[in-house]
Amino acid sequence: MRKLLTGLLIILMVVPLARAGTIGGSAAFLVSMADKTTDVQKLSLTLLALSYASKPLGGSVNDEINSLALELINAQNPDGGWGYRIGQASDVLDTGYAVVALVNALQYVEADKIKTIRNGIDRAVSYLLSAEGEDGWGYVPDTEPSFYPTAIALWALGEYGYSYVYPFIKGAVLFLNYSKPEIPENEALALKVIAYHAVDYTVPEGLVERIIGLLYTGDLTMKERAMLTYALELVRPFDFNTARLVTELEGLGKGGANYTYWFTRPSFYLVPSRTIETTAYALMAISIPAMHIGAISPPENPYWLPCDALLKLQNPDGGWPIKKGEPSQEMATYYALKVIDKCYHSNETVQKAINWTESAYGRDMNGTFSTKYFYALETLLSLGLLNESERRDAIEYIFNSTLRGYDYIWGNSLGPQPYETALAVKALLDLGVPETDWRITKAISWILSVGNGRGWGIIVRTRYYTYTLGPNVPMTIEILDILKGLVPAGELKSYADWLVSQRINGGWAPFKAYYDSFAGRWVYGRPTVYLTVRATDLLSNFGYNFTNETLSFVLKARDEGRINDWSLDTAMAIDYLCRFKFIPPVTLYEIENAFLTGENFTVIGVGINATEIVLALRKFFGDHFKPSNGTSLGSGYYVVVAPYGAYNISNYNPYVGFRLSDGGVILGNYTAPMVDSIAVVPGSTAKGMVLFVLYGDNSRWMAEELFTTGFVKYLRGNAMLIVNENGRIRQLVVG
Repeated sequence: MRKLLTGLLIILMVVPLARAGTIGGSAAFLVSMADKTTDVQKLSLTLLALSYASKPLGGSVNDEINSLALELINAQNPDGGWGYRIGQASDVLDTGYAVVALVNALQYVEADKIKTIRNGIDRAVSYLLSAEGEDGWGYVPDTEPSFYPTAIALWALGEYGYSYVYPFIKGAVLFLNYSKPEIPENEALALKVIAYHAVDYTVPEGLVERIIGLLYTGDLTMKERAMLTYALELVRPFDFNTARLVTELEGLGKGGANYTYWFTRPSFYLVPSRTIETTAYALMAISIPAMHIGAISPPENPYWLPCDALLKLQNPDGGWPIKKGEPSQEMATYYALKVIDKCYHSNETVQKAINWTESAYGRDMNGTFSTKYFYALETLLSLGLLNESERRDAIEYIFNSTLRGYDYIWGNSLGPQPYETALAVKALLDLGVPETDWRITKAISWILSVGNGRGWGIIVRTRYYTYTLGPNVPMTIEILDILKGLVPAGELKSYADWLVSQRINGGWAPFKAYYDSFAGRWVYGRPTVYLTVRATDLLSNFGYNFTNETLSFVLKARDEGRINDWSLDTAMAIDYLCRFKFIPPVTLYEIENAFLTGENFTVIGVGINATEIVLALRKFFGDHFKPSNGTSLGSGYYVVVAPYGAYNISNYNPYVGFRLSDGGVILGNYTAPMVDSIAVVPGSTAKGMVLFVLYGDNSRWMAEELFTTGFVKYLRGNAMLIVNENGRIRQLVVG
């Protein structure tokens, strides 16, 4: 344990200022003092205070907690107790303090030491139970009960798990109610409330109000102030009054960032024993509101792009397959390259894909116009890799590959097809052939002639007859997308309506449903991201808006892994998600960190005095706050105090679910009346952050007191809703 100080000093170097400050300085001071004492009470209070400080300090004191806990256990007497100093005969008071400290430290003890510590606690509790008298505890077994040891024994047993339901605990609580304390009255009041809280006994409201009155107006020693503040926090939800009292206590600390301590009484020198006790209680008090700060992870970007998945799907030859493990395919490679710039990638990734596409383009020029040839051509065109001569050759090749016996209609072995003909039209237009060219107009007229007002399907031509299979979604999307802008919208509206009718389970599948006569049942299609995004984009030209529904569909498909292994779906998910503005998520902890690290904040007040807010912020965080004469936000750091509805919060934070409805404010999973609440919401600007404090008609005073009481130092979570309920402040933490 005597090496603790060296380890503790590291805290001040590695823990960010936002978490260290007074808490880190007082932790370092306590450890330095613990190295100089063998008093069990002082060692126990040091261990207890460090356990409270562990979370605010990011676990940086856990080594010191382990060392102190082991020192206490190693000094435990054979009867399970401890005395005033290590090695002295056991007594109830010091054993009680040790139990309180060890129980609280147990959660931070290393795994291989937990059993040892727990066994020591069990032995100590056995000692306390055996030492109980008729109504409470004396200082040692078989003596008359007294207030002080009884209060500490109840505190210890309550921390261990005993509650007011046990008859012997009830008897001891009754004894505390009527016994005359042998310690200073205000210290006794604090310990009484602490003991009641530990054993789940309802603390009388009169005691709580008495504590508040003493803290505001009483002539208190520093130890009494620290103990009473700590006791109040245990039994009263943290509100503006509590924040003001904790802030006052913190401001009374002496020293600085390296060491912070609280004298029991004003003095020009340290009185180690009382100063240790006072500083321990003060550290516990200022740690409670900070215990949750920094424990919250910022929400994940909901629009994250599945780039890693797309890059991993690329085959060694440079192309992308339709499905993982299959050969590279022109259509999949076209869509992958279309979105590759949205992702981090190497030049080698693109060059390999180009090399593969150029080879495929040559292979696909086999005298026919195919889907493979179309996508290889479109890839090279989109990358600007065809010169004028090559473009003219491509035009000639496409015109020469029309289906034999048909004038400028393209198809396959089944006969003329609207799908291949539409692709040929698009390729020719992209190569520079004007849309007024008679061959283009003839092809378009034929495509329309074989449509049925709903969609397009495959045409089957035999020696004896010709028929068309039912329309399908992929072909209809592709053809309709090509014809829009070339054909009056009115002539295509029925096709768009049919496409809308094919929507299933939030998206579009190759087919909505068909009857399998062999199986004797209906078969329903599985929507894909590729078709859903294509359909959504296409239908927006006809007045349909499925943006939000498709966003939900794509996000769910991505998060559930349904796009995994499929290049088209993965590429189209990237294409769709990158359209949505990503606002970096920010938490209230990050706002506080920016306050403490000196970012320059502009303070905007709407219907409120911004100068008063600036003065309060400067008091707690420094001089890097200035008032603004305007109300508009730029790209930097801001504090905005304004009425509900004055700003569109979703522009700065789309993650917390903030909205106003029928006189109420909804924030995350919480709802409150606007008139009696304030919402504290962090947000992001282009190059900074903004803290919104929004108030209702009757809650402007709450917005002011958030700053003037020091409550602003203890913001936590992703957002907060603070509600005035009949004069009692209740805080609701989102996240």
